[in-house]
Amino acid sequence: MSRFLFSTILLLLFFSNFAFSNPPKGDYLEVKPPPKLNSLEIITFDEYFNFTCPHCNNFNKASIKLKEKHKTLIKINYIPVLFRNQSDFPLRLFYIAESKGKALEIKNLIFSAAFEQNVNIYDPNVVNYLARVSGLAEVYKKEGNADWVTQRIFAAQTQAEEVGVRATPTVVLAGSLLVSPKKGMNTFVANLDSLINQLAKNK
Repeated sequence: MSRFLFSTILLLLFFSNFAFSNPPKGDYLEVKPPPKLNSLEIITFDEYFNFTCPHCNNFNKASIKLKEKHKTLIKINYIPVLFRNQSDFPLRLFYIAESKGKALEIKNLIFSAAFEQNVNIYDPNVVNYLARVSGLAEVYKKEGNADWVTQRIFAAQTQAEEVGVRATPTVVLAGSLLVSPKKGMNTFVANLDSLINQLAKNK
């Protein structure tokens, strides 16, 4: 009897632990152990991108429906990063815009300038023009070189390195799951959709 009871307890512990640690299904790398399935009311969506990365430009468009679908579930953090020898002028404008509630507007404008107008977005004159057309000229002139902007740029690069971003675009969900488009953009978006559904709390 005691042996049977002991075996039963072991089985219960095994299945309980399995249920608790059952990871989400999908293509990702773990930054840290993921949360329980269907446990999160809000999921952080950290999007790492570079303004002259063609895949990032594609994802900026391809992810519109995904972000709209899950707008009540995800908290999006746009995190622009620089490649080697790129100037930080567009990032300075981005963080100024973000502080004024215009992050997505300026993100789209910079991508459009780079890929549709084919201009050098790292040219300070181009960035000054983008600031003017977006109504941010005065604040950009005043705060573009402020310490807090420099700190945001540095913090973004550091954060990207710490979580293991090796290419762009990369999305980190819930601070835990690092997702990148290894198998094409449609698969990338579908994978994110599935992971969000698995992490989101059932309502």
